[in-house]
Amino acid sequence: MELTAYLALLRRCWAAVLACALLGGALGVLVSFQQAPRYQATASVFLSPGQGQSVGELAQGSSYTQGLVQSYVRLVTTPAVLTPVIEQLQLDTTPEALAKDVSAQVELETVLIDITAVSGSARGSAAIANAVSAQLSRTTTALAPSASRGTTAIDVTTVAPATPPSSPFSPDRRLDLAIGAAAGLLLGVGGALAREVLDHHVRTPEDVADLTDLPVLAALGRSRRTAAARAARGVAVRRLRTAVRHRGADGGSRQVAVTGAAETGTTALALELARAAADPETRVLLVEADLRHPRLAALAGLRDAPGLVEVLRDGVGLATVAQPVGPGLDVLVAGRGTSDPDALLGSRALADLLRTLRATYDVVLVDAPPVAAVADSAVLCARLDGTVVVAETRRTTRPQLQGTLRDLAAVGAPVLGVVLDHGGRRAPARPPRTAARTAERADTAGRRRGAAEGSSDGAALHRSGT
Repeated sequence: MELTAYLALLRRCWAAVLACALLGGALGVLVSFQQAPRYQATASVFLSPGQGQSVGELAQGSSYTQGLVQSYVRLVTTPAVLTPVIEQLQLDTTPEALAKDVSAQVELETVLIDITAVSGSARGSAAIANAVSAQLSRTTTALAPSASRGTTAIDVTTVAPATPPSSPFSPDRRLDLAIGAAAGLLLGVGGALAREVLDHHVRTPEDVADLTDLPVLAALGRSRRTAAARAARGVAVRRLRTAVRHRGADGGSRQVAVTGAAETGTTALALELARAAADPETRVLLVEADLRHPRLAALAGLRDAPGLVEVLRDGVGLATVAQPVGPGLDVLVAGRGTSDPDALLGSRALADLLRTLRATYDVVLVDAPPVAAVADSAVLCARLDGTVVVAETRRTTRPQLQGTLRDLAAVGAPVLGVVLDHGGRRAPARPPRTAARTAERADTAGRRRGAAEGSSDGAALHRSGT
């Protein structure tokens, strides 16, 4: 991935990354509040040689002291020092456990030792540090050799007693907040990168460009209930209508299939496109050719039968079953189920019907089944002037889109381009009763008017299909 791709990914996922950072910071603060406060206090002791009578003796004692200072640092955490401290302060612990809360370090090129004690209370930490300092002096007095005059060779003097700290040093809530936020940020960015690498869905025009030279005719946003979202999607659908009109042979396509690269809901998009293309001067017919999973009747609130199946199989007249849904727009639903939909889609009757529709309607849109799911869907697309392949970004993968385009090219189906759909409407499980009754009453008159003409046309189509 290039830098621009990373930046585009962060722009798309900024909300998730920010949420991870906030969540990490909140968890860091929560963990911080659950920890018991810890206080630390420090006392400083000074190591000096015993009294000397001459400059030489003092210099020799100073060198001797500096040589032993590291040993005194190690002595601080030994039981010889800590056991009397435990008895003096009546601590409920052991020398080994107390050694983990006591530390000593010497300042560089000095004989000053800083003794630090950690405790759950401010006074306790100061008391332990001062007790260890005092006990270190007593222990070294017992261990160090005596001078010739009976004085100790090394004197340990407390020069800076420990005082109770005003605030705990742990937990550091600001630090925990920063660490949690940073960890959440890294996790969010890492998750976004992992999703980008592992995600094989077609989400952007760049993904389409990596697979084919076909253009992206439109990128449709989600059909949210907000007016702005609906308006934006409507503009994108009208752009798609214009692109379809001006692509294909002879400057335009009159019969166009709308199919999906996988089991996607292309029916809603086909209905939107048909409504955008229809007007009082342009007659448009939307044909539902997905005979296995018909959704158009439920989506548009129409009768679910009779439809295309009855026209192809039983010779029912087109004028009898075509249902008007708006100015210049008729809909031919799939009809009742059939045991052999592949035979109907590949039949001579369908070819004759398409010729009849070319003379009757200005634009014919065919809601075709997914090419990958139905064998004869690609053959159906090859009979039309063009095909629009819909890639639903939440479902269609790159291999599925690539396989669909390959199958269409194998049968010579003209593909106008690809449409990226970020989530259209879904058809309800069954048509609303009120809409179905209204459509049925509206179609009764049309069925009566075209009964005679429809019977003759259907009989001709039936004879040609058999």
